[in-house]
Amino acid sequence: MSQKIKNPNEKGSGFIVGIIALIAIVAVVIGVVLYMGRNQPIEGLPDEDVSFSVQADGNIVRLASDEAGDDAVVAEVYEDYSCSYCAEMANGGHADQLEALNNGELVVEYHPLNFLDRENIEGHSTKTLALMKRVAETGDARLYWNVHTLMLEDIQSAAKWDDEQLAERLEMMGAPSDLVDDVRNGALDRDAANAIGTANGEKLSGVTGSVSSPHVIVDGEEVTPKEAGTLGDWVKVALEAGKA
Repeated sequence: MSQKIKNPNEKGSGFIVGIIALIAIVAVVIGVVLYMGRNQPIEGLPDEDVSFSVQADGNIVRLASDEAGDDAVVAEVYEDYSCSYCAEMANGGHADQLEALNNGELVVEYHPLNFLDRENIEGHSTKTLALMKRVAETGDARLYWNVHTLMLEDIQSAAKWDDEQLAERLEMMGAPSDLVDDVRNGALDRDAANAIGTANGEKLSGVTGSVSSPHVIVDGEEVTPKEAGTLGDWVKVALEAGKA
């Protein structure tokens, strides 16, 4: 009786099944790792309390305390969320601004711009403007303040976040679920944001003769600190100009 000699290079069915099982196990492990990574708290998210309110009013966002009287200094702040100098000004003046807003000494009217997108409404400036508009419309001043901080404290990182990464941060910061879902699904109204940015740019051009950022206007006059390294002093300068 003859016996078939098996090719030593031929793989048996058991070997193939083992490979498939190994691949399946690896896939499950990777899935679990990714899931756990997605559900880990993101460290360092802004989390400050505030004692002022937020109001979305046409093309501006107004921050003001109930303690702000007729003598409060009103500072119009023009900024673009892709502007490194705007980030420098916001970060450098952060503590002073929060204190002056909370005690009613200062009222801030943000005029967001998007000129750095160069008319590309898919750009970071327009997207963030659309986001901040929605956040302001919630009426949650604490959320607005902390998200504003988030988007400017490290603008290079913020510009790289995809919709999911941004939505995760907003969710952890207590943003409403409908806002989080719209961010996650890329459903923010960029056309409306572009219209706001364009209108604010036109208004700024009427005051300064051009469109750039940042700018701080008090009583119709520009008071933005101009010397290198002084942008963080904008709150002090604005208060001095408004009380002069």
